[in-house]
Amino acid sequence: MSKKTFSDVSDLDDEVQDPWCDPENPRKIRFEDITAAAYRIRDGIIRTTCPTSHMNQEVGMQMYFKNDFLQATGSFKERGARYTLINLPIEQKRVGVVAASAGNHAQALAYHGRDLGIPVTVVMPIVAPIMKVEKCKRYGATVIVKGVDLGESRSYALRLAKQRGMIYINGYDHPDILAGQGTMGLEILDQVPDL
Repeated sequence: MSKKTFSDVSDLDDEVQDPWCDPENPRKIRFEDITAAAYRIRDGIIRTTCPTSHMNQEVGMQMYFKNDFLQATGSFKERGARYTLINLPIEQKRVGVVAASAGNHAQALAYHGRDLGIPVTVVMPIVAPIMKVEKCKRYGATVIVKGVDLGESRSYALRLAKQRGMIYINGYDHPDILAGQGTMGLEILDQVPDL
Protein backbone atom coordinates (compact mmCIF):
# COMPACT_ATOMS: atom_id res chain seq x y z
CA MET A 1 0.00 0.00 0.00
CA SER A 2 1.48 3.37 -0.99
CA LYS A 3 1.85 6.20 1.48
CA LYS A 4 -0.60 9.05 0.92
CA THR A 5 0.73 12.52 0.28
CA PHE A 6 -0.79 15.86 1.22
CA SER A 7 -2.21 16.18 -2.28
CA ASP A 8 -4.34 13.06 -1.68
CA VAL A 9 -6.44 14.94 0.88
CA SER A 10 -8.60 16.44 -1.87
CA ASP A 11 -9.80 12.91 -2.59
CA LEU A 12 -11.68 12.79 0.70
CA ASP A 13 -15.31 13.51 -0.10
CA ASP A 14 -16.81 13.84 3.37
CA GLU A 15 -16.93 17.28 4.92
CA VAL A 16 -15.17 17.35 8.30
CA GLN A 17 -16.68 19.44 11.07
CA ASP A 18 -14.60 21.66 13.33
CA PRO A 19 -15.24 20.41 16.89
CA TRP A 20 -14.31 23.79 18.36
CA CYS A 21 -16.91 25.65 16.30
CA ASP A 22 -20.22 24.04 17.26
CA PRO A 23 -23.06 26.53 17.93
CA GLU A 24 -24.98 23.75 19.70
CA ASN A 25 -22.10 23.15 22.10
CA PRO A 26 -20.39 26.48 22.83
CA ARG A 27 -17.18 26.35 24.86
CA LYS A 28 -16.95 28.45 27.99
CA ILE A 29 -13.74 30.09 29.09
CA ARG A 30 -13.46 30.84 32.80
CA PHE A 31 -11.24 33.39 34.50
CA GLU A 32 -9.28 30.47 35.97
CA ASP A 33 -8.51 29.25 32.44
CA ILE A 34 -6.99 32.61 31.57
CA THR A 35 -4.91 32.84 34.75
CA ALA A 36 -3.65 29.28 34.17
CA ALA A 37 -2.68 30.28 30.63
CA ALA A 38 -0.82 33.35 31.89
CA TYR A 39 1.24 31.19 34.22
CA ARG A 40 2.04 28.51 31.65
CA ILE A 41 3.10 30.87 28.83
CA ARG A 42 5.04 33.34 30.96
CA ASP A 43 8.48 32.10 29.82
CA GLY A 44 7.70 32.21 26.10
CA ILE A 45 5.70 35.41 25.70
CA ILE A 46 6.76 39.02 26.13
CA ARG A 47 4.84 41.01 28.74
CA THR A 48 4.26 44.04 26.54
CA THR A 49 3.76 47.63 27.62
CA CYS A 50 0.46 49.49 27.58
CA PRO A 51 1.24 53.21 27.50
CA THR A 52 -1.19 56.09 27.30
CA SER A 53 -1.75 57.64 23.91
CA HIS A 54 -0.12 60.92 22.99
CA MET A 55 -3.49 61.85 21.41
CA ASN A 56 -5.49 61.75 24.65
CA GLN A 57 -5.77 65.50 25.00
CA GLU A 58 -6.81 65.93 21.36
CA VAL A 59 -9.61 63.38 21.53
CA GLY A 60 -10.75 64.22 25.05
CA MET A 61 -10.44 60.74 26.52
CA GLN A 62 -7.91 58.39 28.06
CA MET A 63 -6.65 55.86 25.52
CA TYR A 64 -4.07 53.16 26.09
CA PHE A 65 -2.40 50.98 23.49
CA LYS A 66 -1.32 47.42 24.29
CA ASN A 67 1.90 46.91 22.36
CA ASP A 68 1.61 43.25 21.43
CA PHE A 69 3.23 44.08 18.10
CA LEU A 70 6.40 43.63 20.18
CA GLN A 71 5.86 39.84 20.32
CA ALA A 72 8.31 37.87 18.18
CA THR A 73 5.83 37.51 15.30
CA GLY A 74 4.26 40.94 15.82
CA SER A 75 0.87 39.77 17.08
CA PHE A 76 -1.09 38.89 20.21
CA LYS A 77 -1.90 35.57 18.48
CA GLU A 78 1.27 34.11 20.00
CA ARG A 79 -0.38 33.94 23.41
CA GLY A 80 -3.06 31.49 22.38
CA ALA A 81 -0.80 29.54 20.06
CA ARG A 82 1.80 28.87 22.74
CA TYR A 83 -0.79 27.92 25.35
CA THR A 84 -2.56 25.55 22.96
CA LEU A 85 0.68 23.85 21.95
CA ILE A 86 1.86 23.51 25.56
CA ASN A 87 -1.44 21.85 26.51
CA LEU A 88 -1.32 19.15 23.83
CA PRO A 89 -1.04 15.54 25.01
CA ILE A 90 2.48 14.13 24.57
CA GLU A 91 1.50 11.88 21.66
CA GLN A 92 -0.18 14.81 19.87
CA LYS A 93 2.96 16.88 20.32
CA ARG A 94 4.80 14.19 18.37
CA VAL A 95 2.19 13.97 15.59
CA GLY A 96 1.71 17.72 15.28
CA VAL A 97 -1.05 20.17 14.53
CA VAL A 98 -2.64 21.80 11.51
CA ALA A 99 -4.34 25.17 11.12
CA ALA A 100 -5.83 27.34 8.43
CA SER A 101 -4.76 30.97 8.49
CA ALA A 102 -3.89 33.83 6.20
CA GLY A 103 -1.13 35.03 8.49
CA ASN A 104 -0.89 35.85 12.18
CA HIS A 105 -2.30 32.61 13.63
CA ALA A 106 -0.13 30.59 11.23
CA GLN A 107 3.00 32.53 12.14
CA ALA A 108 2.32 32.20 15.87
CA LEU A 109 1.83 28.43 15.66
CA ALA A 110 4.89 28.03 13.44
CA TYR A 111 7.12 30.11 15.71
CA HIS A 112 6.07 28.43 18.96
CA GLY A 113 5.89 25.01 17.35
CA ARG A 114 9.55 25.36 16.45
CA ASP A 115 10.39 26.57 19.96
CA LEU A 116 8.52 23.66 21.58
CA GLY A 117 9.56 21.00 19.03
CA ILE A 118 6.01 20.39 17.78
CA PRO A 119 5.42 19.88 14.04
CA VAL A 120 3.09 22.50 12.59
CA THR A 121 1.34 22.45 9.24
CA VAL A 122 -0.45 25.57 8.07
CA VAL A 123 -2.86 25.76 5.16
CA MET A 124 -2.92 29.27 3.75
CA PRO A 125 -5.21 30.65 1.05
CA ILE A 126 -3.73 31.92 -2.19
CA VAL A 127 -4.50 35.48 -1.02
CA ALA A 128 -2.21 35.15 2.03
CA PRO A 129 0.57 37.77 2.00
CA ILE A 130 3.75 36.18 0.63
CA MET A 131 5.72 37.71 3.51
CA LYS A 132 3.62 35.72 6.01
CA VAL A 133 3.86 32.53 3.96
CA GLU A 134 7.65 32.85 3.87
CA LYS A 135 7.92 33.61 7.59
CA CYS A 136 5.94 30.46 8.40
CA LYS A 137 8.39 28.47 6.29
CA ARG A 138 11.35 30.13 8.03
CA TYR A 139 9.84 29.23 11.40
CA GLY A 140 9.86 25.60 10.27
CA ALA A 141 6.19 24.98 9.46
CA THR A 142 5.02 22.85 6.59
CA VAL A 143 3.14 25.39 4.48
CA ILE A 144 0.42 24.39 2.04
CA VAL A 145 -1.03 27.18 -0.08
CA LYS A 146 -4.50 25.91 -0.92
CA GLY A 147 -7.89 27.56 -1.31
CA VAL A 148 -9.15 30.77 -2.82
CA ASP A 149 -10.20 31.97 0.62
CA LEU A 150 -9.83 31.01 4.27
CA GLY A 151 -12.99 28.87 4.14
CA GLU A 152 -11.50 26.60 1.50
CA SER A 153 -8.18 26.47 3.36
CA ARG A 154 -10.03 25.52 6.54
CA SER A 155 -11.94 22.69 4.84
CA TYR A 156 -8.69 21.31 3.46
CA ALA A 157 -6.93 21.63 6.84
CA LEU A 158 -9.77 19.81 8.62
CA ARG A 159 -9.61 16.92 6.14
CA LEU A 160 -5.83 16.82 6.46
CA ALA A 161 -6.09 16.71 10.26
CA LYS A 162 -8.49 13.78 10.06
CA GLN A 163 -6.31 11.91 7.59
CA ARG A 164 -3.02 12.47 9.42
CA GLY A 165 -4.25 12.20 13.03
CA MET A 166 -3.34 15.82 13.71
CA ILE A 167 -5.33 18.22 15.83
CA TYR A 168 -6.90 21.13 13.95
CA ILE A 169 -6.21 24.37 15.84
CA ASN A 170 -8.96 26.89 15.16
CA GLY A 171 -7.56 30.40 15.54
CA TYR A 172 -10.82 31.84 16.84
CA ASP A 173 -12.83 29.19 18.70
CA HIS A 174 -10.38 26.74 20.30
CA PRO A 175 -10.72 27.15 24.10
CA ASP A 176 -6.96 27.19 24.71
CA ILE A 177 -6.50 29.80 21.99
CA LEU A 178 -9.13 31.96 23.70
CA ALA A 179 -7.64 31.49 27.17
CA GLY A 180 -4.19 32.37 25.86
CA GLN A 181 -5.43 35.50 24.09
CA GLY A 182 -7.20 36.47 27.33
CA THR A 183 -3.84 36.85 29.06
CA MET A 184 -3.48 40.17 27.28
CA GLY A 185 -6.55 41.36 29.21
CA LEU A 186 -4.96 40.34 32.51
CA GLU A 187 -1.91 42.43 31.67
CA ILE A 188 -4.09 45.39 30.72
CA LEU A 189 -5.93 45.15 34.06
CA ASP A 190 -2.58 45.25 35.82
CA GLN A 191 -1.12 48.08 33.69
CA VAL A 192 -4.03 50.53 33.25
CA PRO A 193 -5.07 52.38 36.41
CA ASP A 194 -8.74 52.49 37.45
CA LEU A 195 -9.95 50.25 34.66
